[in-house]
Amino acid sequence: MVSLGARDELFSFHEFSLIHRIIDQLGVAVAQDIVVPPGDDAAVWATSSPGNLIVASVDAMTAGVHWLEGSESTMTSLDVGWRAVAASVSDIAAMGATPKMLLISLTLSEFTSSVFVDELVQGISDACLFHGVKVAGGDVVKGNANGISITVIGETEHSVDNRILRRDSAKVGDIVVVTGRLGGSAAGLSLIRSAGEIEQSMEILTRRHRRPEARVGAGRKALLAGALCAIDVSDGFLQDLGHVASASEVDIEVICDDVPLEASAVTLLGRSKALDLGLGGGEDYELALIFAEELFKDIEQGSDTELTVVGRVVEKIADGAAVRALDSQGEIYHPAIRGWDHGN
Repeated sequence: MVSLGARDELFSFHEFSLIHRIIDQLGVAVAQDIVVPPGDDAAVWATSSPGNLIVASVDAMTAGVHWLEGSESTMTSLDVGWRAVAASVSDIAAMGATPKMLLISLTLSEFTSSVFVDELVQGISDACLFHGVKVAGGDVVKGNANGISITVIGETEHSVDNRILRRDSAKVGDIVVVTGRLGGSAAGLSLIRSAGEIEQSMEILTRRHRRPEARVGAGRKALLAGALCAIDVSDGFLQDLGHVASASEVDIEVICDDVPLEASAVTLLGRSKALDLGLGGGEDYELALIFAEELFKDIEQGSDTELTVVGRVVEKIADGAAVRALDSQGEIYHPAIRGWDHGN
């Protein structure tokens, strides 16, 4: 029996440790006999139709954590609606699946205006139209702060042997490829927080933060070409690759000089700072794709987004998987940040 007034002195909200703790405590209540159980970007299970898989994930955003309101506002309610959808769809893109339906739960504080709600819904609608998904239902509750939680459901058709992109499929010798450019979202947030006038040439950075675009096409194309491993860049490039390295029991080396950075971020902050944000800033919602090198031309041909080889999967050199960023001399580079943890 647990005392309702007791305080657990050992409890700490370290996101990834907490996730493992919850899964462990659930025990046999965790779905293990499905194609991809908890622990990846999305859960995956098979349907009665051979080769058809259902892919589902849930993501949440809360005022004060993921965006600021009031005089220090970092985005409009239109932007909040858009980004909530894009962030959720990105998890489906990371599996190589096609997003189909959304279930949305809104938490609204008593001080929320009807204008906020209307604009939030408009942002959701705009992002749904852009990403080709529909809202199938949801819930609205009253709370202490505004928040939005989205469950996204997608699918893959005619999957061979239930093949799907997952974190535990990286192999030694595979190359690491990233879509688009990194560091734009974090640089955009830095620009927004500076509270100065934003030049037109820098608006690409604020847009990368407020209105990311999930790389559904790139993920789907990689899967169809034979790739087996991917993750989306949500919490920070090195940290997210760390999940792949851990799940696949490998090490990963990233070449800093090859990391594609937003040109506007380099202009604004200098290459060193922009590189740190590219390696650890997070919220870019690009995809890190890991696959055999011979597949690159097939995946790159006709791609709707830029693809850059930034590293390689290597043998583990110590207990516990590791991701190493290497500078131009081949020395380990330690960026100021490696990623975001919701418990910090």
